[in-house]
Amino acid sequence: MNGALPTNDLKKLLAQAEADGLTLNDLAATYEQYRMAPQEVLNELSIAVAKGYLDGTLTYEFCDGVMNGIIAALVDVGMNREMPEPAFSLYQAFDQGGWIRSNDPPGTDPSEKYAKPLVLQIINDFIG
Repeated sequence: MNGALPTNDLKKLLAQAEADGLTLNDLAATYEQYRMAPQEVLNELSIAVAKGYLDGTLTYEFCDGVMNGIIAALVDVGMNREMPEPAFSLYQAFDQGGWIRSNDPPGTDPSEKYAKPLVLQIINDFIG
């Protein structure tokens, strides 16, 4: 991932994804402007979310909201091509942090216990 999106545009897209969701149509101008495939844009957004979560600059709630906000675009891309990776795996990882399991002790933070280790593993596997 070369980080083709300027930081300002990346931040705007993340905020829009979290607030309103993003479809492939919403992203069309971005991937055309930067000559990126839709899956590259989705992967770049997802990696930015994961890195921000891991370094503590973005909250789990915001990151989960972004990932939920791009799932429609991920699925649309996956209808005709392979699912964008690591975007889809990161979506699934953040999803794991959304609920407490019946065997979790009181006070368990499911985002820390379930999502964070998965996000870290995915980032390490895909980025190194």
